[in-house]
Amino acid sequence: MRSIIKNSLVAPLGVALLTCGCRCTEDRPYTPFHIEPPKPAVSAGEVASVTAPVASGEAPPLGARPSDVAPKDVSEWTLEGVTLSVAPDRVIERALAADFDGDGQKEAVAWTRARSENTGAETTGELVFMGPKMPSPGRVLAKLPAYMPTGPGCRHTVALSGTGPRTVTLDVAAKCDAARLQRSPTRGVIVLSPAGERATVLELRIADAAPGEAMSLAVDSTDRDGDGRDDVRVSVTLAPDVADAVNASADLVWLDRTAGPSRDSSEPSRSLAAQGSSTDTHSAVKLTGRQIPARIASARRLYATLCAESGTARIFDADGAPFACSGAASALPALLSTEVRNLVTRRDAIGAASALARDGWYEAALPAKQHDTLQQAVLKAFRPVFDVAERTLTPVPRAKSGLPRFSPLTYEEGGALLVQTSDGVVRVDPEGRVQDQSEAMDPWPLAVGVGAAPRWTGIAFPCERSEILLLESDPVGNPLPSKPTELVAPRPGPCRHTSALPTPNLTPIEWTESRQAGFIGGSLFGVTDVGQLSKPAQKGSPRSPNGKLLVTATATGIVLVGTTKPQLWSVPEGAALSDCVVNDGGTSVACVRGDHAVAFGPRPKT
Repeated sequence: MRSIIKNSLVAPLGVALLTCGCRCTEDRPYTPFHIEPPKPAVSAGEVASVTAPVASGEAPPLGARPSDVAPKDVSEWTLEGVTLSVAPDRVIERALAADFDGDGQKEAVAWTRARSENTGAETTGELVFMGPKMPSPGRVLAKLPAYMPTGPGCRHTVALSGTGPRTVTLDVAAKCDAARLQRSPTRGVIVLSPAGERATVLELRIADAAPGEAMSLAVDSTDRDGDGRDDVRVSVTLAPDVADAVNASADLVWLDRTAGPSRDSSEPSRSLAAQGSSTDTHSAVKLTGRQIPARIASARRLYATLCAESGTARIFDADGAPFACSGAASALPALLSTEVRNLVTRRDAIGAASALARDGWYEAALPAKQHDTLQQAVLKAFRPVFDVAERTLTPVPRAKSGLPRFSPLTYEEGGALLVQTSDGVVRVDPEGRVQDQSEAMDPWPLAVGVGAAPRWTGIAFPCERSEILLLESDPVGNPLPSKPTELVAPRPGPCRHTSALPTPNLTPIEWTESRQAGFIGGSLFGVTDVGQLSKPAQKGSPRSPNGKLLVTATATGIVLVGTTKPQLWSVPEGAALSDCVVNDGGTSVACVRGDHAVAFGPRPKT
């Protein structure tokens, strides 16, 4: 299995090293820290502005008050009765007025920059506190953080908002033409108390969202504990760019103290655990039962973004350290329990069994007693067949090559089982009689992908994006770009060297030039419903010859769907079975265990 599951800390298909340099463009020369208007929408892989001005008629997030944009190229400006003035060689870009010190008079904070911006010059942007009692030219509160990328080809955006009675939030972000190393900060979010002795209340470094995801942040810096100091809540929402996705949100919370901010250690774990609820705790949106697994998948992605334990955090403190998520080791297993019970309620036998098989993929595993309770719930829900007969077959199936394959077993329409051996094809009839068919029929292809179809070579657990990737090659063996599935990769998985990697069975169901569908550890990919698959089934597929039934083996047992009701056959060592196939009537299943073929069927009642 090591040959087909790749650790994506080392790029599986040979990705060139990314550089941090930036390029100038002829039509747009580099301008240090020029303010660009916010984009109207967030594309996948970007981080939305926490404080960007909103469209007319929309309320700013969490009561935030956006700043006012200054007239073009002004060095003096009066805003809400506050006179703003900078040196003639500087200009005011935007400002926000409020009574920051509580004396009944308004002051203002303004983002300013040098009037002359020479290519290659140092960034000149500054946030300045001005007011009637402030000596000219005011108090500089913040500048562009040193970790922000700069240089030719990099463009910056600035957003300034009042997020609390006496606090503002400065949001600065960089977008460079050249690619950057994954999870390196491209944004700084700074909450400031302009009139406070300690101006910076909180600073966060933020990297871009993972590919295929959009991340937005909203800051609320109102007083939460009634001590007269503005505290900080940062709400992070993740929106995956996949079909039928449901967004997930969680909070990071700090209480401001004299010595500095004190973090609420119960978050974001408390928010993550709440994602299994049918009610969105952030927006009171009601979720249907069908949406809950999608929300839980998004919560796992969010955990990977927020928590140091995942090995893939994208939000950091002022020193660049990720945030530990105390309680995540219980929050994520609780989500798994919710997911399994939801799938049982929805009568999704394969989904429930495969979800339970992923116990331990995300942070810690369930306690043994709780895992056993869930397994019993799955067994009882789907017409459990406990009295299953097992028979080891004489023909020895062709040995595994280390690559994904179609099964060397396949049923004929009449109910006989064909076994592909190293010498040819053998037929085993329903009564157990064996007949060599090597002269009468050719072996069917076991390789996944023939003709113009891509060849399936394995999977990867990437650390730079959230989904398990399919690894494929073209018909002559050249690697193709990896394809993301909708199954969230284990975390921390390979992203922390101390963690063990799961080794799920890889089972193709249908593999053509136009459609690639299969199981990864019993979890379906490529199609959302078996009714989308072609009929009849390919030889060696886990479908019955007529295409109506589908079988997969899990640790809970053999799951059979397509009958009037899903069935779950209780068999020993279910997790050790592979290459399972089923006959048209759903009365016989054959699998490979070790080097041998094994046939199963409900024991006849006497």
